Amino acid sequence: MTEPSLTTLRARIEALASDSGRYVVVCGRTGEQPIPVAGDRFATREVAERAVRTAEQYRRTLRRYDDRLPYYDLIAVEDAASETATTERVVGSTP
Repeated sequence: MTEPSLTTLRARIEALASDSGRYVVVCGRTGEQPIPVAGDRFATREVAERAVRTAEQYRRTLRRYDDRLPYYDLIAVEDAASETATTERVVGSTP
């Protein structure tokens, strides 16, 4: 069986992404959002973790073409901006 192409892997990540998602994929050491998950948001932690695995596979495949590609320790986290927005809505709401 052949490995999926970079295009296929990127399409899988895009299919998982959600405009209103509360989770993002970042490097656990630097906080960066590398390609192919830069700017993407995901609805749940489970979906974001699937994106982590797909992004790792994407970056392994890409590394075959560029062995200088930086390594990232990708993790799924709740975006602090989403958490702040949720807290502001709860605190600012009336009973």
